[in-house]
Amino acid sequence: MSRGRQHSPAPPINKGKQRVPPLQTRGMSGFTGADSRHFTRKLSRFAPPRKGHRRAVVGGTLTLFFLFVGIALTGWVPSTYAAENTTATLGHPRLYFTESGQTALRALREDGVHARIWANVAESADWCLTKTPRTDWIAPIADDPVYENLYDRFYAMMMDMAITEHLAFAYALSGDERYGEATRAWALACCRAWRPDAEATPDGGKAYAVSRLIKGIAVAYDKAYDRFTEAERAEIVAMLSDTAGNYYTDYFNTPEKMAPTFHTHHAVVEFSSLGVVALALLNEVPEAADWLALTTKKFEEHLLPTGLAEDGSQVEGATFWASTMHYRLFFLDALRRVTGKDLYGPFKRYMQADLALASVATRKQPGWNEPNQSVLFSPPYGQLDYYAPVLLALAREYRNGTAQTLALWDQSLGHIQKTRYITPTRKEQLLFELGGYAYVWYDATVAPEPDDAPLSYHFPAVGEAYARADWKPDGLLVALKDTGDLLIHAGGNLVFQGSNRVSSDGEKDAHVALSNLGAASLLSAANPSSTPIQARLERPNRVFVRLVISSDTWSFLSHALPQAEGNTLTWDSGVTLRIEKGAFLRVEPDGFRPPHVVGMGKLFLVDPQPIQYPVIHVAPEGGVVEIEVRLPGTEVAPAKRD
Repeated sequence: MSRGRQHSPAPPINKGKQRVPPLQTRGMSGFTGADSRHFTRKLSRFAPPRKGHRRAVVGGTLTLFFLFVGIALTGWVPSTYAAENTTATLGHPRLYFTESGQTALRALREDGVHARIWANVAESADWCLTKTPRTDWIAPIADDPVYENLYDRFYAMMMDMAITEHLAFAYALSGDERYGEATRAWALACCRAWRPDAEATPDGGKAYAVSRLIKGIAVAYDKAYDRFTEAERAEIVAMLSDTAGNYYTDYFNTPEKMAPTFHTHHAVVEFSSLGVVALALLNEVPEAADWLALTTKKFEEHLLPTGLAEDGSQVEGATFWASTMHYRLFFLDALRRVTGKDLYGPFKRYMQADLALASVATRKQPGWNEPNQSVLFSPPYGQLDYYAPVLLALAREYRNGTAQTLALWDQSLGHIQKTRYITPTRKEQLLFELGGYAYVWYDATVAPEPDDAPLSYHFPAVGEAYARADWKPDGLLVALKDTGDLLIHAGGNLVFQGSNRVSSDGEKDAHVALSNLGAASLLSAANPSSTPIQARLERPNRVFVRLVISSDTWSFLSHALPQAEGNTLTWDSGVTLRIEKGAFLRVEPDGFRPPHVVGMGKLFLVDPQPIQYPVIHVAPEGGVVEIEVRLPGTEVAPAKRD
């Protein structure tokens, strides 16, 4: 469970560090931790439409009238929107490519990596064609003790948005009328099914999902504009403008939301979504100019400078880094294309890829994800298919060859992401659409060659340290938290997930340290009285771990079942783990099943692929366990132990 600032309103939680069972690392079981805690909110009773809520989307001044006449006729936009640039792109498509850019992108469908990404886009689009658009609204309810209604609504909106957006990208990138007609059907269905939320009293529990939904509808409106009749366009614009106007007046443009303290994940997702809607409607709804001005101001003053920690991490959890970056990119990309205002350059220092460069471990193959499978300290939905589109965009924008390298380890680029998160009664499945963005953001002129990026990283803001042997997907990567949670990825597989409590009762000063010693990196988790865990990565192929254990037995898990011979474990990849101090006791082949629960541990989800991992039990020697993990290949001389 992550330790970030709490977004209000939210259920009360223990803001201190949580004790975690040895085999349950914080934030690694999905929405159980970070996302669960920040998304779970008590909903107020659904309010009927309120008289006067339309005041933000009705009327307008003569100034706005003449402003948009000028935009429509000349393409001119004021400096508050366009900075040094004085042209606006106001036709459709406009958000992530223009009509001329669309032609170029379509031509790339048979070219290199774009062809591979497109094949995945098309495969997922064909799957979307088998789904039926929603017809019935899921109303929020007041009595929601395990948050099932909350997650039904959130997952339902995420699914509707993901399918609608994915079909819209597939249509725009191909011109295939099947995708175009499906986009039209899904966009209109979303408007009709979720129309009551346009007039509901805004609150934080609704905003997180509703804002994402209207962003998806806006993208579909922009990408498949030619598929809608005038009457259908008017219907979509009315739903978007009513909802955005309602939230602009009674949610976004309030002292609480414009305050510097509202600046992390929820703020970025919600303001970005408002901004994308504003950019999609900029010359069609006069109030969109106000929505855009507010969003831009919020991004410049709070969301970019303080949305992430100073060291580039996300204090709410690793996956919050990725989703924060998703929504930054959604807005920044569209803002620059539509208005000419570029925030990438001025805010480059706040757009670093370091957390992903530290934690991406290996390739991602199509199919279901597991925790820590390709990104360390991340739940199943937060694996490389969640990170790779961000890395593609950062590689394109900042010519980052290392980011490009890691992004292309994702063999599922272009797919819609089907997560293992399904609500128990309604069977609403959490989906993410990043496939179309991956196609658009990939820039073939950035060579996938690791540059001079460091091989080790320390993030004091979240108490994490990482070290890798090299930039090979089957190499060694070690990660350590200040809680004493340690992960070792080797040979393309997680071979070690263990935990050793760092803080004793009354001790609050546990920390992680990183020391680089030539070809070695030393990671340690310590408290004022001892150093319970150390991991020394000795490049190119060995990790030595020392743990001070206070119990008679100690256990760790692996993602694959090893063969045991004496004190040595061997995996099919040839990776070995040798217990150098202590004694191997036994392996339980199905010893641990990761929890699949959200809503602060209250809502148990349907898991389409239940997982059980082998657990290895060890007897310490004199209160100490020492192990060596080694890649197959060249032997190295034993290193000096610290």
